[in-house]
Amino acid sequence: MYRVPVDAASGLPIGDPVPFIAHRGIGGLDGAVVDADGLIWNARWGGGCVDVYDSTARRLCSLRVPASQSSCPAFIGRDLSRLLVTSAWQGMDETHACGRDPDHGRTFILEARARGRSEPDVKL
Repeated sequence: MYRVPVDAASGLPIGDPVPFIAHRGIGGLDGAVVDADGLIWNARWGGGCVDVYDSTARRLCSLRVPASQSSCPAFIGRDLSRLLVTSAWQGMDETHACGRDPDHGRTFILEARARGRSEPDVKL
């Protein structure tokens, strides 16, 4: 995962990306979202979890997802306190998909014990 400096007024990149989080272990980094406290919630593709990082790239905890290919988190609910996480079946053979990972491709709702923030409007 990379960090990119942005212009405060426009939100557009103003510098080159620099490495921020280099995950080591099972799976790889996938979709991410930031909560109201600035923590990064990143789905770990192939790891069956969502990892939570602070602003220094330190992993604080992991939430288990009941499918190995967790792909994208999003805060939902009136107070944005629940975490919706998608998963996928891409690259799985029949044995793996049906036997060892029967919930692949489903969407899950996790209790985040955090408060998300609404996604900002983006003008392209």
